[in-house]
Amino acid sequence: MNRKFYILLFVLFFSIFLTSCTGPYTEEDNGTTIELGIDDPFEIELTGNPSKGYIWDLVSIDPSIVKQIGKPEFETSDDTIGSGGKYTFKFQTIAAGQTTLILIYHRKFEDNKPPAKTYELKIVSGTMGRILED
Repeated sequence: MNRKFYILLFVLFFSIFLTSCTGPYTEEDNGTTIELGIDDPFEIELTGNPSKGYIWDLVSIDPSIVKQIGKPEFETSDDTIGSGGKYTFKFQTIAAGQTTLILIYHRKFEDNKPPAKTYELKIVSGTMGRILED
């Protein structure tokens, strides 16, 4: 019986681990809501091309619920000069609550122009059975 208990415990732990380590969120997840536990890390990967002057910037998030881990990283898709690639942002939930994370893709030197793209992700952090605010 002890062996069955440990196998069940391992399966439960492994399934919880897999659900809390979801893959990176991408442009396909724009405008969606994700639910995470407290202290869950997550990543956002977005395509871009800094050689054309465009960058992704974080413009809104509640820092009492989610913190950014480090600076965004950029990886080119190939070795060609001027090629695009992907930006990776790393975050971690730190408290229960909800916030909307907003990133914009823009040229910093074009102050009066709207962003070329906007990325929004509603994040709900906390325990099971939480209720979303409208």
